[in-house]
Parts: sequence; structure tokens; C-alpha cells
Amino acid sequence: MDIAVVGSGAVGVATGKGLAKLGNRITFVDKSSDKVVSLKNASYDAYTPQTYNTITTDITMICVATPTKNGMIDLDDLKRATKEFANRLKNHTKYHVLVIRSTVPPHTTRNILIPIVERISGKKAGVDFGVVMQPEYLRSNTAEDDFSRPWFILIGELDSRSGNILEKVYSKLDVPIEHVSIEEAEFQKHVHNAFNAVKIAFFNEMRIIAKQEEWNVNAIFHATAESAESIWNPLYGLRDKGTFTKSSLMHDTQALIEWSKENGYNMAILNSVVTENKTHDALISDITAPKPIIERGRLNHV
Repeated sequence: MDIAVVGSGAVGVATGKGLAKLGNRITFVDKSSDKVVSLKNASYDAYTPQTYNTITTDITMICVATPTKNGMIDLDDLKRATKEFANRLKNHTKYHVLVIRSTVPPHTTRNILIPIVERISGKKAGVDFGVVMQPEYLRSNTAEDDFSRPWFILIGELDSRSGNILEKVYSKLDVPIEHVSIEEAEFQKHVHNAFNAVKIAFFNEMRIIAKQEEWNVNAIFHATAESAESIWNPLYGLRDKGTFTKSSLMHDTQALIEWSKENGYNMAILNSVVTENKTHDALISDITAPKPIIERGRLNHV
């Protein structure tokens, strides 16, 4: 299949080279002329947006960076790349699939990017072109290896036609593939990153205390990796079974917090976990409480 990869950073290069190894013909597009020259020297087709005016592929994957500035995500480069794609799509007569690989907040693709493409190109999403949001799970230091040996692929599709075309691209890989909506894919990438961040922060909090007490941190954490069901059972905590208030987890967690206070340690992360758990208890109680209804002029509860 012919695929254009827009953005030649770590994700774009790993994506393009990995797809080429799967037998696809790859065209790189990047605003950096230096990167274009480097890719050409490596025998790849590569262009700047100014020199790539006509769509020559079946799929376009946008992999430009979406950095944060002052805590807010910056979509400027993504919007620019989307507008450039829309201008190329304007005179394209065949069905084409746009794949967003850049990390974006939920609703970005449907509420911002698709309208840009439709307005500039005059084409209709789901009719003239398909749209997929496919999160990347590549680590910066091992991006190319990670792409070649993925552990999971998520396809957030506008419709089944869009998603099925992209799935064919990965048909040579022995990897689980799941199809969800565009918004679910956008949100999942943030859940993915946030969970990793929380896990790192939690163990750093525990590491500080263990080091202060001159305990063997590696031994403690290795034992935790072996004993904690939340580590060896990937589905632990994912099922909708409510909070942990009535379990021994609450008692033992509160006991550890009290011990830390008595010994001069501040467990901010663990404290926030208990606080949020209580908040969720209140929300669940409110959701499941009997709702008053009016029946024949009388107030009843169901």
C-alpha cells in the first residue's frame, strides 16, 4: 500500500521505516529541508509540503508533534499539517484515509481536524475520505524497534471502512488489534500516559521513604512486582466494581498514611488516592440513590 507520513520526528520516522519493512511504499513529508535531504540520502521518497502538492498515496499519516505550552497542548503544527493535507485532497478523486498519530485531547479530530479538511477540500468525511485516530505507544529511545514489535494496536475509526483499510496495513504483524471510536482512541492515549505517570510518581514516593529508612528499595519493589495483583493481573482494577472503601485496601492504606505522619513523611499521592476514593463513594451513592418521580400527582421513588 502507498502511505504518506507527514512529520519526520521520532514517531514519524519509526512509523515510516516500519511500514516500509512491511512492504509498503512510503513517502515522507516534512517542513525541515534538512530532514528531507537526510531521508532522500537513505533512499526514501521525501518532500517538503511546498514540493508535495499532489496526493500519490492511499493513506496519509500525520505524525507531527503536539507539545504543551504553559500546560496547554499546542495544536498549531497539527492544524497546519491538516490544512496542507486538505489542500492536496481538494483535487484528489479517489477515496483516501487520513490517520492522526499525533496525541490530541478528546474531540480534537472530530470537532477541529475533520471540519478543517471538509471546509478546505470540499470533501465529506465518511464519503470521500476516511479518518482514523491511531495512538502511538513508541518509546523515544527504542521507537523503531517498538514499531516493528508492537504489543498492541488501537484503531479509532470514523467508520468501519476507514478502520478496516488501516488494519490491512498491519496484517503482517502478529499483534492484537482493537477498533474503537475516534474519541475513545484519543482519550485512551491520555489514560495510557497518565497511568504510567501515576505509577512512576507512586513508586518514587515509596522510594523516598525506603531510602530514608535505609531499607533495600530494589528488594521491596521486586517483591511488590511479584506479589501485587495489580501488577501481575492486567485486568485488576479495570472492572466497574466501585471503590475500595469497604476492603482491606482502605484500612491498610490509611494505616500507612498514619504511620508516615508519625515518622515525619508526607505521602501526598497516597493521601490524594484516599480523598478521591471518598469523593467517588459520594458520587456513586448519588447516582444509585432512588430517583423521585411524579405519578398521577403523587411523589414516589423508584
